[in-house]
Amino acid sequence: MNVQSPPKMNFEEFMRWGPRQDRKYELVRGVPAMLPWVRLKHSRIVMALVQTIGPQLKGTEYELADAEFALRTGEDSSRFADLLIIPAGLPGDTPHIDDAIVVVEVLSPSTQHNDFGPKREEYLGLESLDTYLVFDADEPRVWQWTRNEDGGFAIEPIILEDRDAAVELSRLGVMVPLADIYSDLAGVRSDP
Repeated sequence: MNVQSPPKMNFEEFMRWGPRQDRKYELVRGVPAMLPWVRLKHSRIVMALVQTIGPQLKGTEYELADAEFALRTGEDSSRFADLLIIPAGLPGDTPHIDDAIVVVEVLSPSTQHNDFGPKREEYLGLESLDTYLVFDADEPRVWQWTRNEDGGFAIEPIILEDRDAAVELSRLGVMVPLADIYSDLAGVRSDP
């Protein structure tokens, strides 16, 4: 069987093409890339983040958007991060956003090279971005890049590995205790 790759496209072409596909794709330098399946652990981390961060954003100028919402990262790139904090009040039919404040990815074995490589570069290149977070799906560990006072990002992230630690999103007034995020993983049987 001969499988034909989709042609190179720009962001606007991708936004017309993508919704017509059976699977979800990201646009990476003009080339659609199919997204992998995720594990249950991955989903538990994302749900815990929503439950922890969501209430802290109530009544603020920010809101959460999930992995179904496209983030434009360039003229020919678009990503579907696991979780975004975006400006509140956008129309409900908004198909994508260019100005995420916080981007969150949860590591999957098949995507960690992207989360720490091309995705990190794209996300840190967003003028609006305050913080990029990468959560380990297997143990309490978070890599955090936060914009510093001179407007840039440190090359090396802050790494939090203590269950009693908390991610501080000071611009938003949000605290994310690792104990809250990883509580559902404690006592869960290992994968077979």
